[in-house]
Amino acid sequence: RAAAPVAMERGRVIAIVLSLGILVVLAYGVDVWRNRAPAGPAFDFSGAIRPAEFAESPSRGAANPRVVLFEYADFACSHCAEYQGAVGRVLASHPDDVRLVWKDFPFLSQASKDAAAAARCAGEQGKFWEYANWLFANQSGLGSVPFESGAASFGLSTERFTACLADGRMQALVERDFAEGRALGITETPTLVIGDVALAGAQTFEEVERVLVPLLNNGN
Repeated sequence: RAAAPVAMERGRVIAIVLSLGILVVLAYGVDVWRNRAPAGPAFDFSGAIRPAEFAESPSRGAANPRVVLFEYADFACSHCAEYQGAVGRVLASHPDDVRLVWKDFPFLSQASKDAAAAARCAGEQGKFWEYANWLFANQSGLGSVPFESGAASFGLSTERFTACLADGRMQALVERDFAEGRALGITETPTLVIGDVALAGAQTFEEVERVLVPLLNNGN
């Protein structure tokens, strides 16, 4: 008859152990929840057929364009650097009719993403295009050249610039462009979207004009 109390005692011990185990698991779960990495932004571009011009999108050219060009590019891409001459010539040839919208597509490296965010932080102080040119000129040193040195060279507030890089806002905008580009099927840089046509790779001025001029002539 002594076996019954022993069995009850064993059951009580097992219950206590199980309870302690549950408490440990719960405590561990709460700690993981508190210390987990923040979730990345989620963007849904399903069904997208054309690029979107967001309020934060860097742009230049005509204020009321007849045609908007969307350039998907990566600051670490050598062909993107070469392409700027042709794009600039197109804008100069159609100052009242064409606007260019910059789209970040930083697919080459983390340095590409960091550079894209830095350019946008410079843009917050009105120097996106100047800083973009600086990044292209210093392309071989991306990842080692301090981004703050470029900001200082344009007379920007380096304190404000550094704070911008740290707060994550621009990184989210870069990721939004990147997600949009992937949803549209873009796989390389530079890619210039003109109406329904996507010109992949560094095109000549003449090649861009061949697609652009008919749109301008048609009043689109």
